[in-house]
Amino acid sequence: MKKIILLAFAAVSITAQAQVYIDRIGFNLESIADINIGWMTIRNHTTAPKGKQLGDRIYSANQIGYSQKFVEWMQQSYLPKGCLGDATYYQNTIPKFSGTNSLLGNAINMHKHALPHMYGAQSKIYMFLKKDAQGKFIPQNNLSDDWRIEANGLQSISMPVSFISSSEEYYFILADFSGNSKGYNANDVAASGLMGFTNHKNLSAYKHFYIPNNCYVVIMTKDKELPFEKVTIGEFFTQAEKQLPVWQNTEPVSAENFSKAQKNLTRLKEKYKTKWNNIAELKLSGTSITLIDFVNAGEDRNDMFDNKDIYGKEGVQATFPVLKVKKNALALCKTDQPQWLVIRWTMSMPNESYNKYLHESILNNFNFEYVYNFFFDPEKVKGQPYKPLRSPSFKEAVIAIEASEASKKNTTDKNIHFFEDFSTTAIGKKPTSWRTKYGYNGGVVANLDGLNGNWVLITDNTITPDNLKKPLPQNFTLRFDLVAAQNFTWGAKRLHFKLAKETSPGNDESFLDLGFRPGFDGRDGEVSVESKFPSPPGYANIGQGYVAAGFSNNKKNNLIKIAIKKTNEMLQVFIDDVKITEFEKAIPAAHLFNAMSFYSYNSGEHDKFYISNIKITKD
Repeated sequence: MKKIILLAFAAVSITAQAQVYIDRIGFNLESIADINIGWMTIRNHTTAPKGKQLGDRIYSANQIGYSQKFVEWMQQSYLPKGCLGDATYYQNTIPKFSGTNSLLGNAINMHKHALPHMYGAQSKIYMFLKKDAQGKFIPQNNLSDDWRIEANGLQSISMPVSFISSSEEYYFILADFSGNSKGYNANDVAASGLMGFTNHKNLSAYKHFYIPNNCYVVIMTKDKELPFEKVTIGEFFTQAEKQLPVWQNTEPVSAENFSKAQKNLTRLKEKYKTKWNNIAELKLSGTSITLIDFVNAGEDRNDMFDNKDIYGKEGVQATFPVLKVKKNALALCKTDQPQWLVIRWTMSMPNESYNKYLHESILNNFNFEYVYNFFFDPEKVKGQPYKPLRSPSFKEAVIAIEASEASKKNTTDKNIHFFEDFSTTAIGKKPTSWRTKYGYNGGVVANLDGLNGNWVLITDNTITPDNLKKPLPQNFTLRFDLVAAQNFTWGAKRLHFKLAKETSPGNDESFLDLGFRPGFDGRDGEVSVESKFPSPPGYANIGQGYVAAGFSNNKKNNLIKIAIKKTNEMLQVFIDDVKITEFEKAIPAAHLFNAMSFYSYNSGEHDKFYISNIKITKD
C-alpha cells in the first residue's frame, strides 16, 4: 500500500523564473505567471458614502455604498497573479450627442437612456505589464479583462436589438445557450465547463451561463425569475414601423429604397399576421438589423425571423427571444433594493495562467451566498461582515505519495537521465514537480481502467517538468507511453511532444516537435515531425503523414509506446519498437536540449490524451 504524507500549507511564492520583456507588448505572460502582482490600490472606504447625480439619474448614498462594498468584496476574494488589478466603482453612463460620433453612433448611444438604473464595480485585470522608474509593475497598454458586479446590470450581458430600441425602450437578447434547444457548439461546451462552471456547487442556486467569446455570467434575483418580458412578433413590427423614419433621418437611403423598405415591412406584417402573438426570436447574427435589411427584405430573401440553411432546412441555428425589462421593475431599480445582481467576468486569453487563476478565484473564493443574502435575505447575514469562502492567498496542500518501485529503480540508475510515472501525485491533482500551462480541464493525474499506474490528462493544456536535469545528454533515447481515449474525434488536433533549447522561458532558439494523432475504427494513426535549428544551416525538417501503426480510437485505451533516439546527427522514431521514420541529418551532433513539454489543444468530449512512463536514457 502506498504511504501518503500530508504536507503543510505554504504561502504562494514569487517565482525565480526570469522575467522576459517584449518591446511594446510587455512582459512575456509565462515569465510572470507565478508572481502575486496584486492591486494598484487596496480600497478601504472608511468615510460614509454620499449620493450623486448624473444627468437625470440620482444615485442614493446607499447605492454608492453598495458599489463600494462590491469593490471591497472583490479585493478580499482575489489577489491578481501574473497580472495587475485595478478596482473602481461606477454608475450608468449618461450619453450625450457627440460631435465626433456619426449620426448612427449617436443614435445607438442614446439608447442607453432606456437602460435600468445601474450601479456597480469593475476590476480591470491588466495582463501586459511594464515597470516604472521605481521598478513597480504598471500597465503596458489598455488591454485588460474585467470582473464586474452590477446592481440591475444589463448592458454588459446583453446584445441590443438597436433597430427597434430608442431612448425610451431597450430591446435585447441574452445569449444563454444553456437553456437553448440547439445548445453550444463543441468548443463552447468545453469553455462553459471550465473548472466545473456549469455545475459548480457555489453557483447552483443562481442562474449562470457562459456567453460565447469568453464571458461568464451569474445572475441573482429574489424570485429566481428575471424581471424581463418576451416581446411578440407584433410588438417587434410595431416598433420597427415607428423607428423606420427615425433611421431614415439617421442613416438615410434613397427615396426609392425607403419606399421599398416601407412596402417590405407591410409585406412582412402580412406574412406574420397569423403569428402576431408569437414570441419574436432572433439568431445571434440577426440582432444588427438596419434599414437596408428592410430594403432587401423581398419575397425571394430570408427575413430576420427565418432560420433556414442554404438548402431551405428550417430551425438550423439557435435563436433567442427578444426581451425588454418590465415597466414596474424599471421603476423599482431606482430604489435602494436591487432587482437583480449581475456578476460577470471575461476570459479573453483563457489559455493563459493569469486568466485561469482569476476564474478559479471567483468560483472558489467569492462568497456568492453571502452576496445573495445581503440583498435578498438580509436577516441571514445581519451584523456579519463579508468573508471570502477561501483566502485569496490559498494554496492547496500538497499530498506526497511514496514513489513506485519503477520510479525508485530508475531514479537511482546512473544511466537514466530522467524518469517520471506520476506515481508520487494523488489522483485528480496536478502532477508534482510539473508546471501546467493553459487548459480547461487537462493536466491532472488519473487512473485508466484496464491500465496500471498513473497517467496525466493532456487536453487543452501544456505540461512541463520543473525537475528536468539540464541540458539533456548529447545522445539519448527518450521513451513515453501515450493513450488516446476511446472515440477520439477523427481529425482532431494532435498530442505534441516537444524538445527545445530555450534562451529564456517560452522562447525557443531551436526545437524538435513530434505530433501524434490516432486513426479511427481500427485504422492506423499518423505522426508529424517538425524541427528548427537556425545554426548551422541545413537541419530544418518538416514531415507529415508517417504511419502510427495500431494507433486508433476503437479501444477503451488506445495505447502506443513511443521511442525517440538521437545519435549524433541522426534521429529515429519508433512506435511499439517498430521504426516509423529516420532522418540522417536531423539535429546538429553537439546540440543540447534544455526544455521538454507535452501539449494538445483539443476540446471535444472524447478528445483526450494521457501520458506516462517518460524515460530519458543516456546513450
